[in-house]
Amino acid sequence: MNHIKKAGTWLLPAALTVIAVVWAVAAIGDTLTAQAHPAFAYSVAVLYDAVWLYALAQETAHRRQGSSVRLPKAIGWVFLPLTVGVLAVHGLLAGDVLAAAVGALIPVLAKVTLVMAIDRDRTRISPRAQAAIDRTRATTRDRIAVSRAVAKARADETKAGAHIVKATRQAEAESAAIVHEAFEKYAEARDRHAVPDWSGELPGLVSDRELDALLSGGVTDGVSALGTGVSDPDRTGAVTRDGHTPGEDPREANDRAVAMLAAELYATDPPPSKRKFREAMRAEMTARSLTGGWPTIDALYDREQQLAEGGER
Repeated sequence: MNHIKKAGTWLLPAALTVIAVVWAVAAIGDTLTAQAHPAFAYSVAVLYDAVWLYALAQETAHRRQGSSVRLPKAIGWVFLPLTVGVLAVHGLLAGDVLAAAVGALIPVLAKVTLVMAIDRDRTRISPRAQAAIDRTRATTRDRIAVSRAVAKARADETKAGAHIVKATRQAEAESAAIVHEAFEKYAEARDRHAVPDWSGELPGLVSDRELDALLSGGVTDGVSALGTGVSDPDRTGAVTRDGHTPGEDPREANDRAVAMLAAELYATDPPPSKRKFREAMRAEMTARSLTGGWPTIDALYDREQQLAEGGER
């Protein structure tokens, strides 16, 4: 029974609204056909009435829940005189004053009955209750906005983390490729320039026998103490005046040359003093670009002196 009573409240406004909409579409479309194509003219009429109906529906919904109805209400009252004017002009252009008056009256009756139905059916609440509703809505909107912002921030964080992981993986892959390429180049260089086997006797080093001969003031391997260039049967090439054999290690050749120079400078009659020996050794070593410290020169002098006094020469 309540539903029937409630439907009866909206029956007359709905009928008058339908009639007003149809009449407005016909009047606007017929008026615009004189200046545009009929399809375009009636499309404009339909859109015009669609906006009007949408404003009426929004006004009804807002009035029912007691919320602000300013914009839909303003649109509805703006479209009402426009529709009345269009219907009146259409009737006058057709030469029918009665049709113009009735057509202009229909939208007014539809609007008035619709307002009465809305006022009859809307929910009536106090200003305090309306304020509480507005606060609840505002809080809800704020929570929704915060939730969306948090969700967006988390999505951005996830994307940023994914980009960082991707960049890290790419950097690791590139570094691994570079290291692999470096190892390949190293292996290639090692194959082209093989290192000799160091498990045996190391070349270019002074053996214990040669070192003992050097400290004793003598020479080894057939090299004369006077540096006369006696050839070495175990080597290739003649020995130079400085005691250097072609293909010999520079350090070994330097030690041999120093030992032969010491023997040569000491072999004088009478033998030189230690001071003169040191001066002569230093001068000759500098002239021949030989190296050696004072301890070595003194050791060679002592050895030559012992050999001379023992009659071993």
